[in-house]
Amino acid sequence: MKHTIRAFAIGLFSAGLSMLIVHYFDEGTKQDLSEIPVEDIIDQLKEDGYRVLTESEFITLTVGNNDSDEEVSEQNDEENNETEVAKADDDNNEEEAKEDTEDSAENEEKNDESREEQESVKSYTLTIESGMPSSVIGTELEKNGIVDDGRELNQYLDDEGYSLRVQLGEFTFTSDMSFYEIAEKLTR
Repeated sequence: MKHTIRAFAIGLFSAGLSMLIVHYFDEGTKQDLSEIPVEDIIDQLKEDGYRVLTESEFITLTVGNNDSDEEVSEQNDEENNETEVAKADDDNNEEEAKEDTEDSAENEEKNDESREEQESVKSYTLTIESGMPSSVIGTELEKNGIVDDGRELNQYLDDEGYSLRVQLGEFTFTSDMSFYEIAEKLTR
């Protein structure tokens, strides 16, 4: 058995050594880009569908585009200003009448929405004790209507690294808090 292992090791060593020698002394068919004529490179790029520009052609192309872009944007600005002035005069009278009725309707809607939000926001105080696993946090907050999916909160805490930094104590949460806000509160 000893001779077999020794022969196998010698075989691996000699194979590695021969590969190293071939790699070191092999010149191969590598050719530096500096040795290839520029015309050949340009021809190959054109055959592959690329466009080749000299530096001066590139500069004139970019300067020409910038000038035409500026002219087009100036013309558009002038046209927009003229149409806005005309529309503004016509719309001012109509808007003033609409705004009065819309303001009163919007105020009523906002008041209704704020009442509904205040009634639907739930609050819960969670006590974190020593030895309590972080997975209990999501379960308890889901039971009390603070989060929709406790497992999703636990996954967020694990993924973002908060589950290892949860502090002991009492924490008050509301149902309008995001996972980030809950996590920040737990780790302070």
